[in-house]
Amino acid sequence: MVSVPDPALAGPGHAPFSIGSQRGLPAPRCPRLPEVSTVEELLPFLESVARRPYSTGLWPAWDLRERERVLARVTSWHDPLVVAALEETLKRFGTDYTIQHEEKGEPPAWTGADEVDYYLARTRELARWMVEWEEFDRNGSYDKILMGYGGPILAQRKIKIQRLPFIVPEQVASPAHLTPAEVLVAIDEWTWERVRAARTVHLSDPEGTDIRFTNHDEYWDDSRTVYRRDHVERTYSSNVPYGETYLPGHVWGRPSFHIPQEDGTGVVAGTMNHIAPFPRIELQIQNSAIVDIRGGGEFGEKLRAVARQARDTRYPGFNSPGIMQWWEASIGTNPKIHRPRAGYPTGYNCGLYERMRAGIVHIGYGTVISSDQEREAAARGDLVGHWHVHLNFPTYVAEGPGGDEVIIDNGHLKALDDPRIREIAAKYGDPDEILREDWIPAVPGLNLPGDYDRDYAADPMDWTLTELHMCRKYHPLFMQMIGGTPDETCH
Repeated sequence: MVSVPDPALAGPGHAPFSIGSQRGLPAPRCPRLPEVSTVEELLPFLESVARRPYSTGLWPAWDLRERERVLARVTSWHDPLVVAALEETLKRFGTDYTIQHEEKGEPPAWTGADEVDYYLARTRELARWMVEWEEFDRNGSYDKILMGYGGPILAQRKIKIQRLPFIVPEQVASPAHLTPAEVLVAIDEWTWERVRAARTVHLSDPEGTDIRFTNHDEYWDDSRTVYRRDHVERTYSSNVPYGETYLPGHVWGRPSFHIPQEDGTGVVAGTMNHIAPFPRIELQIQNSAIVDIRGGGEFGEKLRAVARQARDTRYPGFNSPGIMQWWEASIGTNPKIHRPRAGYPTGYNCGLYERMRAGIVHIGYGTVISSDQEREAAARGDLVGHWHVHLNFPTYVAEGPGGDEVIIDNGHLKALDDPRIREIAAKYGDPDEILREDWIPAVPGLNLPGDYDRDYAADPMDWTLTELHMCRKYHPLFMQMIGGTPDETCH
């Protein structure tokens, strides 16, 4: 049961952070990217994605083939320039393509509080997609589907499903989509290998997260290579290959299911979710269940209302009543992902995209997305949905009998320093450039002078929009202000 304290509180005994106490955090960085005005400027990036070997991951890898039957789905929230570039790419690769357009009206301007309602509706939408994809797989209507930007997809089927995370030109014209697939696979594998090896995990972040859990043997098969088959079959019975291992670009930092031994305990705190910033929130966790929600502004108010509504519901797969159960701590792995600036946050141009940046961990809680248990609960009329908190500067320590290994250090994914990965990157160019994180947010009181509470955490949306505007319109000046190189440009 989740208690409901004074929502104005940001946390027990919470004191302002100071820049001096947070040394070791990476300095802010904002990429200088050219303004895009033509289809031709987008085509090299989409061609790179189209040539990548197919992957079921979050980083797009379409592997387009001549005469392949491709269905691409876009909405009125996609920029027309992006849609035109997509069509030209499908045409140039000789595919037999269909582009379906969905009219959604004007894209809404979001706040972080909107994530609660959005993911209550999104859960139903994903369920419909899964049913439709199963039908396409059975009847052979298409060879490949390009749509969406996250969530489970069918794995190892006749039909191949891949993401279309390109909403605005700035998301397309990014070095993230020129990074060779071999480099991205190596980063994912490095991260997954170390997550599997951990016996216990300590996850922390300077915004206040401090949580520990046991990486139980019972999660894993005997070789500790994939998740145990009976767990996966209970969670994703018709999609086992998806559920038994990591999702490329989205490495599970804890399993996406519960077992009776769950012992995750501590605090998750932050100011960002998949939609937009919100005032700082704290989630108190005991045995992987959220028992207290503090602060968070309107986002926190909505979460507490959902928690009250479902506090007595017994959800399949969970050890205690209530919907507020922690099941996700996923690790982003692409160093070139940056937060889009123009039009942020509206429609699909929102906080969802940035979770893929190397070193970001996003916490997920609620019902397990598109799982059998979530579908079962929805079928009987229970409230279903899940929500998020992003950790921009996490430290993820894999603890084991042979010693501890830091997988993420203050938001820096250590895979980017590994000599083997640098050797792979060197095959394609300068490894310093290929593996450099192009975007690191500037947060007063953390990696920028200022008072964390007063200048940022009370209204992170105001600061974030100011930062994005400065980076886009006054890039050289902004880089000087944050201590960067004025002419720093991402190629």
